[in-house]
Amino acid sequence: MRISELSEQTGVPVATIKYYLREGLLPEGDKRTPRLTEYDERHVRRLGLLRILRDVGDVPVDGLKRLVAASETRGSVHDLFAVAADALAPTPPAAGPGRPETRAMADAIIQQAGWDRVREDSVDRDNLAATLELVGAFETHPRDPAEIAPYVAMADQLARHEIANLDGRKDRLGLLEEMVVGQVVFATVLTTLRRLAEEHHSHERFAEDQRD
Repeated sequence: MRISELSEQTGVPVATIKYYLREGLLPEGDKRTPRLTEYDERHVRRLGLLRILRDVGDVPVDGLKRLVAASETRGSVHDLFAVAADALAPTPPAAGPGRPETRAMADAIIQQAGWDRVREDSVDRDNLAATLELVGAFETHPRDPAEIAPYVAMADQLARHEIANLDGRKDRLGLLEEMVVGQVVFATVLTTLRRLAEEHHSHERFAEDQRD
């Protein structure tokens, strides 16, 4: 199909497709003549993934590039998922004076959860440490790993469910797509549901509370 047909089928503007091609986020098409390049289902599939990541997950272009690179990772499917997880993770903010302490706390949380397969250099170890450092200034927020145990338990249950329900019949790239889309889409769903639930429970607890 031509680029105009690719755009029509995927709903992605031609200008955006050309941008993705320039940035290496899409494989080159089959150049038939100097003025005609053909595209196929590979491009439809990749554009579908990129559209979800950008429109729903707001994944930046650098993150998209890391995910494309991850799709070419050798090794096990787990190795592939680990690289993809780092690509999806935000860049940890610069460390403050409390970071060594909160990194130790983050490591303790991971250990106590029994997640002994998490890499020492996982980006999200540092993201957890950075978040704990940020909220450490607020007295009502966790200063001990035990205080966030309910969140750890919920995260473990959710992750176990998501990984168990990946379609094992898919090829390597198909599994990566399913894992990535699941993380991005259902993270948004979970955050939205949490806000809705908190509005409900806030009404139950505070609707009659008129304190200054």
